[in-house]
Amino acid sequence: MLLAGVILLGVVIAETDLERAALLMRELGLSGIGLVLAIYFAGFVVLTGSWLVTLPSVAISSRWLYRLWKVLMVGSALDSVTPLAGIGGEPVKAAMLKRLYGIDYREGVSSLVLTRMTDLIAQVIFISIGFALMFGEEPFPEGFRWAAGAGLVAFSLAIGLFFLAQRKRGFSWLRGRLEGGWLNRILGARAQQALTALKDVEDRLVGFYWGERARFGASVALAFADWMASAVATYLAIRLLGFTIGFGDALAIEAFVVLVRSVFFFVPADIGTQDAALVLVCEAVTGSAPLGLALAVLRRIRDIGFIAWGLGIGWAHSLGPRSMARAALREKQEAASEVRAEGP
Repeated sequence: MLLAGVILLGVVIAETDLERAALLMRELGLSGIGLVLAIYFAGFVVLTGSWLVTLPSVAISSRWLYRLWKVLMVGSALDSVTPLAGIGGEPVKAAMLKRLYGIDYREGVSSLVLTRMTDLIAQVIFISIGFALMFGEEPFPEGFRWAAGAGLVAFSLAIGLFFLAQRKRGFSWLRGRLEGGWLNRILGARAQQALTALKDVEDRLVGFYWGERARFGASVALAFADWMASAVATYLAIRLLGFTIGFGDALAIEAFVVLVRSVFFFVPADIGTQDAALVLVCEAVTGSAPLGLALAVLRRIRDIGFIAWGLGIGWAHSLGPRSMARAALREKQEAASEVRAEGP
């Protein structure tokens, strides 16, 4: 998939006016790039808030927002650089929550699944709004509209099945089927232990969906705000690059790119797929393929910067067991100080 993405990226570069794209980037300048990246960063902080509200055991505070932001930065970096379909950083997030902040694995894993679910729900809402605008806009060719609509239906169906599997307690059903059966004899006791742990996570998920509806709604709303921040960044970047465009068109462009990335999630770092989507949709809307390539370069600057930042944070927290132990002890002491300061 990486090789296929690189080949696709090569085709996109070969078929696009590189000189014009480079000129557009120079017109954007460092100040314009910094402004757009600041919007992306703000959206990332909001996404961290979406994760924070899925952890009932921690306080909703700036301190915890900062802590989870660091963990999310590391996990997102590993999601991008590992060939694991965008979930390579999830185990690391759970491990960091446990080692640095004392959050047990089951609660950590539950919050990660919840955050993934609320983000997917927000993503479907965002894409649906974008495609509703796309169907009402003349610049979008009919082929784009119907292909995007078909992709949205398939994507929404997959998310619906993912939610239904949690709601109907799929792991509990699987554990019941394993008990005493031939599959249990093949897999052994370890499979039973793993499924028992997953059942506990499943119970937490169902309890959150139906017992913490306000938090669930807040998580979806914050995740949606993150997707909207990306649309704002796209709109601002296009305007700064000298093209007149409405916010609805920018939102539709972003929705199309998000859907392409979601469908081809197995391509590492969205190499080629994201770039091709931007070039195609920008050419369809504005008539300028170099604009799409300039936006693709801008996103690569964002991705590389965020990946380097996240890996740097991860390196700082993984110097060895002693460093991890000192960090955990320091966090516990700070938490104890907070409790004493608050009083009974």
